[in-house]
Amino acid sequence: MNGCHRILSVVLAFSLVLGGMPSLETALLPAPTPGMAAEDQNPVKFDPTTRQAIDRGLAWLISTIRRDGTVGTDAHQPPDLGCTAMVGLALLAEGSTPRGGRYSRESTQVLYGVLELVGLRPLKSNPYTEITLVQRKIGLNADLFLATLYLSEVYYEAPGAEVEIQAALKRLIQHISQTQGKDGTWGSESWAPILGTVMGWECLRSASSAGFEIDASAKMVGQALMNNLKKHSADEQNWMHEFYKDASSLRVLYSLNYRDDPLFKECVDRLLARVKGDQRPFQLAGGEEYLSFFLVTECLLKEDRPDWQAWYPRVRDELVVLQNRDGSWTGHHCITNRTFCTSAALLTLLAPNLTLSMSDL
Repeated sequence: MNGCHRILSVVLAFSLVLGGMPSLETALLPAPTPGMAAEDQNPVKFDPTTRQAIDRGLAWLISTIRRDGTVGTDAHQPPDLGCTAMVGLALLAEGSTPRGGRYSRESTQVLYGVLELVGLRPLKSNPYTEITLVQRKIGLNADLFLATLYLSEVYYEAPGAEVEIQAALKRLIQHISQTQGKDGTWGSESWAPILGTVMGWECLRSASSAGFEIDASAKMVGQALMNNLKKHSADEQNWMHEFYKDASSLRVLYSLNYRDDPLFKECVDRLLARVKGDQRPFQLAGGEEYLSFFLVTECLLKEDRPDWQAWYPRVRDELVVLQNRDGSWTGHHCITNRTFCTSAALLTLLAPNLTLSMSDL
């Protein structure tokens, strides 16, 4: 199946399962050419400073990949499913897939690392199972959300591994669908539960777009996030919570066509004002903020409004300044894992490539 037809069929499948009909123009977006470097797929040309930051970040991430393709929370740390999936997504965003690209070999390694860790991951909660930092901060299913998102993105770019990926995805999708709450969310037991719900929606949307059947409600997610926006607090002591809630919610509500809702517009205005006049989201950034930067950037790059287009240069420049000398990024609260934060920062910097299929939907 060629890329154009695949994009059309999977977007239609998503619309039927999770609700909402895409425009024909959206459905017919051409798919990236397999095996091509990101800069060859897209006319985006990064300035030298950004290109250097991206290359240094990728080099550091590559150095953390273990022989079996797994990645830990930092260099030389035990395998972590969420962090391994994040590294895989960063490589895909750069344009490297198991099919080809600059880091094709490493991309293949990470794919099998994710598959191995998914196979070892018990899906039912176990009080004696160690909970990772990513799970504590985003939700018990956080690593599964990230694994599902990654495997859905790599599914058509991994010749020879389709059967294994399909089996893993069906298992993950069933569990994630079944654990969606009656209110549309995926629980409130973590530090950043809204971000968890957003990632639950994001991974199922990507899986549906890859052609997998989903038994979950996107409409309920949208309603839950809109209700959360209504509860926005102007209390400066809670700015950190409000930032990640606004930023992550924006990604879902944009795709669910809430763009003309006053609450949505207020959310965008708050985020633009926050990054324009406040250093805290950058200087105090944890993994939640790094991931939120990426989610917002995916949306704002799609519109030609001057204020929206000002977002990426501002966030890009701040991220470049925050990069460590060894090429990594460090979280300053909550999710401090360097592999997670570095991957999320790279996803943001590489967002203009629009290499990931999830960026087109």
